[in-house]
Amino acid sequence: MDLTWKERFGAAFAWERVICRLIAAWCAFASTVLLSDIGFAELSYAQSTPLWQVALWTLVFFAVFSAPALLLAKLHTDSWFLLLTSSLCVFRWLLEFEGGNDEFLFVLAVIAVYALFVVYTLHVNEEAIHHLQFGSRSVAALTFFIGLASCAIIATVTCLRYKTFSSPNFDFGLFCNMFHNMKETGLPMVTSERDRLLSHFAVHVSPIYYLLLPFYHLFPTPMTLQIGQAVALTLGVIPVVLLAKHHKLSERSTLLVTALYAFFPALTCGTFYDIHENCFLPLFLLLTFLFYEKKKYIPMYLSAVGVLAVKEDAAIYLLMFALFVLLSERNWIHGGALTAMSVGYFLLCGYYLEKHGLGMMVNRFDNLIYNKDDGLLGAIKTALVNPGYLLTQLFTTSKNGWEKLVYALQMLLPLGLLPFCSKKPSRWLLVAPLLINLLTYYKYQYDIGFQYHFGITAFLIYATIKNLPELSAPTRRNLLGIAAAACCCIYVFTVLPKLDNYVDRWESRKEIYVQMDEFLDTAIPADASVSASTFLLSHIADRDVIYETKYHGDKPDVDYVVLDMRYKSYLDTMQAYIDQGYTVSDQLENLIVVLKK
Repeated sequence: MDLTWKERFGAAFAWERVICRLIAAWCAFASTVLLSDIGFAELSYAQSTPLWQVALWTLVFFAVFSAPALLLAKLHTDSWFLLLTSSLCVFRWLLEFEGGNDEFLFVLAVIAVYALFVVYTLHVNEEAIHHLQFGSRSVAALTFFIGLASCAIIATVTCLRYKTFSSPNFDFGLFCNMFHNMKETGLPMVTSERDRLLSHFAVHVSPIYYLLLPFYHLFPTPMTLQIGQAVALTLGVIPVVLLAKHHKLSERSTLLVTALYAFFPALTCGTFYDIHENCFLPLFLLLTFLFYEKKKYIPMYLSAVGVLAVKEDAAIYLLMFALFVLLSERNWIHGGALTAMSVGYFLLCGYYLEKHGLGMMVNRFDNLIYNKDDGLLGAIKTALVNPGYLLTQLFTTSKNGWEKLVYALQMLLPLGLLPFCSKKPSRWLLVAPLLINLLTYYKYQYDIGFQYHFGITAFLIYATIKNLPELSAPTRRNLLGIAAAACCCIYVFTVLPKLDNYVDRWESRKEIYVQMDEFLDTAIPADASVSASTFLLSHIADRDVIYETKYHGDKPDVDYVVLDMRYKSYLDTMQAYIDQGYTVSDQLENLIVVLKK
């Protein structure tokens, strides 16, 4: 039944909608009209703008937003404009913020206000959202495009890192050299990792890399590794969708949880230090969770083997899931079997690394180990006999800063704290893997710019999916709204600047980077031994013998030395080699110098 104009005016100019419309109008002005040469974080920002101009533009936008409010009086169009214009403000502020010591405090403030607007919009449009239905085909199509978008962003940034000579030997050049040797001999041998010919499995036991080898055979370029990492991470959306359906989440909730995984800031940012074996953890952990939920135990154990194949310490993640199965699910048979698998494999890898490798890297938990000869068992002993000490280490860093607290918020806010929202305390075991990164002084483990939280993310997503069906509809809607707002804000603040930076770097110096690549392709024979600067190494790593100059020093045991003269620190290295009889055999302007023995 159509409304009369009096009824339309009454609905459109109710106090709540007028206030909502005024805020939306001001946000529209602030995000599109208000400009200044000074950063908005400065008090002097836009101080020359007269208040009458603010009022005038706000009234103009208010009038514009009033038209649809009158024509569509039954719909809360003002909330739509509020969400749209506040989103524009958020994007602009987050992208323009120049940073500082307390930059994440600014992000938290933005999240708090933006989440309020998102939750309000969801609340007043509850009925309209309820009628918004998605078919299975629509969900499949949207899931595909969500995954594709996430994959494209990750692949673009990481490939441009390589193309712009921004990927160092640690930790990319060494994997390029390893895959070259795997392609030639089938063995994961590498020379640039420990400055001698050595199997990478003597450092980390990661047979999972062989999954990428067929693709590297077809496309033997370092970019295959970067794209492979993006694809491996993105494939995790498949078990996420299937887990959501298994727990009977609505199509809307399924799509949102899928998007939260695909654009989880810590997952995307964790790829920006190039490929690592950890990229396979989310996929195989989520598959393990999925097959356990569906009681398909043979595929579950196969997926568990995939988890173990990632790295020797991946057994810890499987053990934590096994403890969850034992203590929360009370499934003694499969919990016990998974426990035996994880502990047995961990001990086997420990024995192998001690006898045939370089030993396990336990120094990252030195703050928990009293007797250094005890290794990781020392950390377990500390946890059992002195749990109070763990609390002193939980948020303490080597710099006595707030990095761990910021890290925890970056991991939990994009999920709206949903991993904790369960009436069953034993389910909090799924959040326990976060302690791995909070109880160390190794700063990279509590930095989302590195790869050490991929496995943790899988647990947090799993906990979120399991908890959602237990919540009331309003609580579920509000927490998912907060999660979406936080995920969006942190993603915009951490990911998009990286994308913009590498795209700009490539576009502005594309010709130079192409010249550098072409020069390296022809300046050094393919069978020559080489010592190279860290950012050049991955571009010439497809050879049997290559070392990183920083660690190889000026040893005169290589045929060629390739130095990155964009960095003047290599001048002393060049002179040291010249003093030993090396001569300049080729040079690309002031960018690259090639010395020949």
